[in-house]
Amino acid sequence: MKMNENKSQQILKYILSWLPAVVIMIIIFCFSAKVANDSAAASGGITKKVVFIIEHITNITIEAGSAKYELIHHLIRKTAHFLEYMALGCAFVLPYANIFRTKKAKVFIISEITAAFYACTDEIHQLFVPGRSGNLKDVGLDSLGALAGVCVGFLIWKIISLLHKTTKIERIE
Repeated sequence: MKMNENKSQQILKYILSWLPAVVIMIIIFCFSAKVANDSAAASGGITKKVVFIIEHITNITIEAGSAKYELIHHLIRKTAHFLEYMALGCAFVLPYANIFRTKKAKVFIISEITAAFYACTDEIHQLFVPGRSGNLKDVGLDSLGALAGVCVGFLIWKIISLLHKTTKIERIE
């Protein structure tokens, strides 16, 4: 009975390790499914807030529709791409670490490849959304975000590993 409980716990742990990545993929899919006007409106609200902050810090007026305003809007949209995939890259480290345990290079490479592949499928998905388009540059940006996320995931993995080692040493003493 004890062996079955342990196996069941391992299976549950494995399934739950995928949960963050799946949730992030669903969020990315939902953002990509927004038609162009809705997508622009969502990032436009953030742009207005950022412009407001910039104006108050610098005492410079940035007119809506101006080149500066559009640059800020563009940077916000691209930052969102980067951060979404940073979160996804980080989230992939956990389940792959459970699968490959000590093979860190494998975990690193497969986490990055999986996130980059999802970025490709996301851009293909956008080809079928009214007003949206697939963009190879976005795949590159998303992949860079994923790479940063995988690095963060590895840092977290290292910290957790060190904490586990410290806890085991304290138990022995």
